[in-house]
Amino acid sequence: MSDKKYKKKILFVGMPDMALVCLRKLASNGINIVGVIPPAKDDPTNKLMVQTAQDLGFEVIDYNISLSDKGFLQRVKNLEADLGVVASFNKKLPKELLQLTKDGFINLHPSKLPDYRGANPYSHVIINGEEESAITLHYMDENFDTGDIISQYRFGIDLNETMGTLFYRTNQMCASMLYEALDYYETHEFPRNPQPKGGAYRTAETLSYEKKNIFIDWSKSAEEIERFIRALNPFIGALTCYKGTILRINSAYVISKHHNLTPGSIYDTKNALKIACGQDILEIDSLQYGGFFISSGRDFVERLNPKKGEILQSE
Repeated sequence: MSDKKYKKKILFVGMPDMALVCLRKLASNGINIVGVIPPAKDDPTNKLMVQTAQDLGFEVIDYNISLSDKGFLQRVKNLEADLGVVASFNKKLPKELLQLTKDGFINLHPSKLPDYRGANPYSHVIINGEEESAITLHYMDENFDTGDIISQYRFGIDLNETMGTLFYRTNQMCASMLYEALDYYETHEFPRNPQPKGGAYRTAETLSYEKKNIFIDWSKSAEEIERFIRALNPFIGALTCYKGTILRINSAYVISKHHNLTPGSIYDTKNALKIACGQDILEIDSLQYGGFFISSGRDFVERLNPKKGEILQSE
């Protein structure tokens, strides 16, 4: 880690992967980080976050379960930090913690706020066919992603963007934005632009197997389903079922072709696996069949010999 070049005392809060990218960026540029709050001790990412912070020479302010624990809050208070910064975190920061730094807390959010507040904007902007997304730096309040905006950087979404490529790109952008903001903060106050109240803004709910919202709806168009597949690749996975076994679709291509088959039906198996959608056909490029194998659509056909007309189930 380089020598600290800045005087303002920064409390860093975060979890991998965004936090690791940001923390290393700040460390290499001499930001005066006086403490790092990692995820809870029972979180699977805790050890990686703690080890990285310690390797960079930062004090770790750990906690067991609650961010309202009196001993934990006292340790944070003792740091006398000027500002708290958050780079991805899975718990809401309580009011008593938000009040423990001189100038409050700021947060990085990978969307064009006030649109796509929530846990997973990466997937939802792709699912909805957005042509543009953003990263937003904003003040924190007691709600998720509703505080005053400091700055926002907009960028285009690539035609073949996946959740993974968007996640990687925004992490790098967030690290640069955060460093530039803290460099500015050393001698200036941040601007504050209140977010509009109310309004019909798009949200970014969690996508998970438990919520049953990661299964492919074959009644939708092939274009919509192809976006859905990219939007869940690689961290979540778009699912369907074949003969009672989960089939995870990693990538696919749209074929513009009219048909009269039931959506989800196997349209053709000649040298490929092609599925009838609500509109047009989807050719499966890469998939995983249960825990048995990962293969191309063509290899799947050769291994399992699926029949034309067999129907893939939503779950």
